[in-house]
Amino acid sequence: MGKKNLNIKLPEAMLDGLEIIRKERSRLEGHSISRNSLIEEAVEKYVMEAEKYLEALFQERPSKPDQPYRVTVREFLERHTDERISMMTPGGYVDLDKGQAVPLLSGHPVKAHPGYRESFRDAQAGEILPQRVLLAHLRDGVWHLLTDVEDGAETVRTVCYGTEDIWKNREQAKQFFLQAMAYSEGSEKERYTNIYMKLMMGMTDCDDSEV
Repeated sequence: MGKKNLNIKLPEAMLDGLEIIRKERSRLEGHSISRNSLIEEAVEKYVMEAEKYLEALFQERPSKPDQPYRVTVREFLERHTDERISMMTPGGYVDLDKGQAVPLLSGHPVKAHPGYRESFRDAQAGEILPQRVLLAHLRDGVWHLLTDVEDGAETVRTVCYGTEDIWKNREQAKQFFLQAMAYSEGSEKERYTNIYMKLMMGMTDCDDSEV
């Protein structure tokens, strides 16, 4: 959380307690701690706890003793049909304005992109709706979701310059090829980009040929 002045009025009794904490923290840390930094710290902890609470909403009942139940994208959208939603899915980023969840729930495809909006593809409802919501955060009026296939541990195969690799999960492969894209150029970068695009599209067998 950035440093800024917070216009928060606290009761006198709380201010007295805050001053005691400020002096003790200053003594322990060997430098002066401002009252505002303590308030910022408290607000940050409150936000973190609020996010944990929201995440817990999607673990309402266990399907197995060691596996929490997670709602599907369909279940989430049915509860939030008139809200703005931004999803990071295995097949790319999907952004829905207010009301756009309804056509998706009715079976219509939506646009997905791999991180830059110049390259869109059609993501089918049958691909998006069964996915599980792993994380959900409400920020600035927009729900931000992280979704994945049901088991969350999908093995994928990549072939680049004739070399085959088997990845234990999609995220590892995506991180590797995203970094490779950043540190390469020309035809080499195109090969890495082709594989990354296929990983984002949800494919499990990805070579470096053109998408």
